[in-house]
Amino acid sequence: MSTGPKQQLSIIGFSTFLALFSLAAIINFTDPTQASWITFGFFYVSLFLFFLGIFTLAGLSIRQWLAPGHYVKNLGSSFRQGFLASLLVSISFLLLADRLLFWWVEATLILLFVIIEVFLNLKI
Repeated sequence: MSTGPKQQLSIIGFSTFLALFSLAAIINFTDPTQASWITFGFFYVSLFLFFLGIFTLAGLSIRQWLAPGHYVKNLGSSFRQGFLASLLVSISFLLLADRLLFWWVEATLILLFVIIEVFLNLKI
């Protein structure tokens, strides 16, 4: 069963909304000083999924605006870059929570993800 572009966008949008709802519920209803590692795990997973949806939808809409007609290619590229950007945000929040986030660590992470993206875009 194949899904059309509008149905795919609605699934991504709804999933992003659910991740936002989960993230807001965790932030509002838990005490960070008494939370277990499971709660923090759900927090970081919700944070990752929310930013994955946001970055994917934003990247796809910009790509469709600049190069309409290449939906499948644009969706794949947007999802890949959204995944890397979401991973960067989640890792940054983890490092910030442990007080290990410094400018040179963040610059190294950004450089690592840029190198990964360049490597994945190489055409052999």
